[in-house]
Amino acid sequence: MKNTADSGLSEVVSVVLILTMLILTVAMIALIVLPIMGTNAEQVHNGDILLEFAQMKADVDTVWLSNSTNITRQAVFTLSPAGDRTEVTIVPNLLSLASFGTVMLTYDDTITYDVDTETYANVNIIYTTSNMYAEDIELVYDGGNLSQNDQILLPGSVSGSERYIVVVNTAEVAETSISGSGVVTLTYRLEQIIDPAPGSSDLYHLCVFSMELQ
Repeated sequence: MKNTADSGLSEVVSVVLILTMLILTVAMIALIVLPIMGTNAEQVHNGDILLEFAQMKADVDTVWLSNSTNITRQAVFTLSPAGDRTEVTIVPNLLSLASFGTVMLTYDDTITYDVDTETYANVNIIYTTSNMYAEDIELVYDGGNLSQNDQILLPGSVSGSERYIVVVNTAEVAETSISGSGVVTLTYRLEQIIDPAPGSSDLYHLCVFSMELQ
């Protein structure tokens, strides 16, 4: 009987030790490993979305510089690490519920430009993160300027005292906001460039775009 009791006690101790090790392993993963992996994935995505916005700005500038009217182009933005096209690991899937982003297409109706019967305003394309681990960032494309967290990274185009501004027709472009963890596509097309009237004190060249966010 003594040997049987000792054997049963040994089995119970073994089960307890195994469960303890499993609990400690899970706790280590949750408290140390996942935060490290999550921080890395979100920091990588912060850099990727900045590059996507910089590429979009460069493409838009190229369109109006070459006066390529009526040609439809697209820019794709990844909302979170889960939608990051450069990641091939399982980390983005693990973070899909913890990290997401928002892209907004809007315009500043406090400063408008009236030409004939149309009203134009600076286009604003805004991206904000909601990260679980890494620092949150805000990217703003405002009429040609690209800023991160209120700091201008790439200024708009200026020639002497004249300025070229990317605007939209407020009657034709719908303000849109999309949130999630996938990708968002910005479709844009240059419609015309409105230069200042000869002899006018107006120094703004309006690069009128049609834009849609989906």
